[in-house]
Amino acid sequence: MFQSAPLALALILLGGAVARAQPTPVREPRRRSVTLTGAPLEARVATGVRTLLVFGVPIRGKAAEVDRARIQVVDTGERSIIIEPLSEPQAGERWMLRIPLADEKAPEVAEIALVSHPSEVDTELDVARRGPPDTVCQTACAPCAGMSLTDALISGLIGSHGVQTTPVRGVTDAASGFGSKTGVAYRAASRVLVDVVVIPPPGYPAWQPAGAALTSKTGEVRVRAVKVGPGNDAGTVRVLVETDAPHQSAGFEFVLHLHGAEGAPSLSFSPVTLPPSQENKP
Repeated sequence: MFQSAPLALALILLGGAVARAQPTPVREPRRRSVTLTGAPLEARVATGVRTLLVFGVPIRGKAAEVDRARIQVVDTGERSIIIEPLSEPQAGERWMLRIPLADEKAPEVAEIALVSHPSEVDTELDVARRGPPDTVCQTACAPCAGMSLTDALISGLIGSHGVQTTPVRGVTDAASGFGSKTGVAYRAASRVLVDVVVIPPPGYPAWQPAGAALTSKTGEVRVRAVKVGPGNDAGTVRVLVETDAPHQSAGFEFVLHLHGAEGAPSLSFSPVTLPPSQENKP
C-alpha cells in the first residue's frame, strides 16, 4: 500500500502538467501584399513556420539586421529573404527586422515588425514601393525591345538546340478573385521566359504588376525584364518575365511572383516547371 504512494504522486504531478499545457494554436497561412511608406510594416510570424518576403526592388539581404537568437535567416536572394522564428513574440511584442534596399531610393531600409497573431501567420509577404519600378516596361525599352533571330543567335540566347518549352498551369486566387490562363515557360541557352495571361476581377481593369520574382527552394533567379501588355481577350493582361537561366542545382520547380502595385493584389504561380537545359537531358 505504501509502495503505491510514489506512483500516485507522479500521476497527480503529471495530471497537473497536462492541465497547465496550452494547446498549440492553429494559424491559417496568409499571403499578403504591402507597400513601403517609411513606417515599419508588420509581418505575422509563428515558431517553426517560414515566411518568404519578396521585394519589388533589389535588396541587400546579407546585411539584414535581426536578433539571430530569435530569428533564423534561412536564405537571401536578390529580391527575397526567407526567415524562420526559433521562438515567437509574446502579445504586444514587436521584433524588428531591418533590410537595406539596393535601389538607392527612399526609404533606404525596409523596417518590418515581426509580431504574433492568434489565428494567422504570413507565409509570404510581397513588399512593393510606391509606384511601378523602372524594371517594368509599359512601352518598348531596351531589355524588352524586339530582337531578331540573328540577334538572338549572336547574343547566345538561342543555341543549336533551339528553345525548350513547358506549359504553366493556370491559377485561381480565391482571396483576391484573380486568375490566369495556361501559360508557357521557354528555356533557351542562357535565358528563361515565362509568358502568362492574368485575368483580373471586376474593379481592377488597369491592373499590372509592379515587378516580378522567380524563386526556388535554393534561392532566386535574376529577373532581367518584365513586359506588360493587353491579352487577346478583353480585360486580360499579358505578362512576360525574362530571367537568367537558373543553375542546374536549382532544380526545375519554381514559383513566379507578380507583385501588385500599391493597393493592388499580387499573384503567384506555383509550381512553374521549367524545361531541363540541353545539358541536363539524358
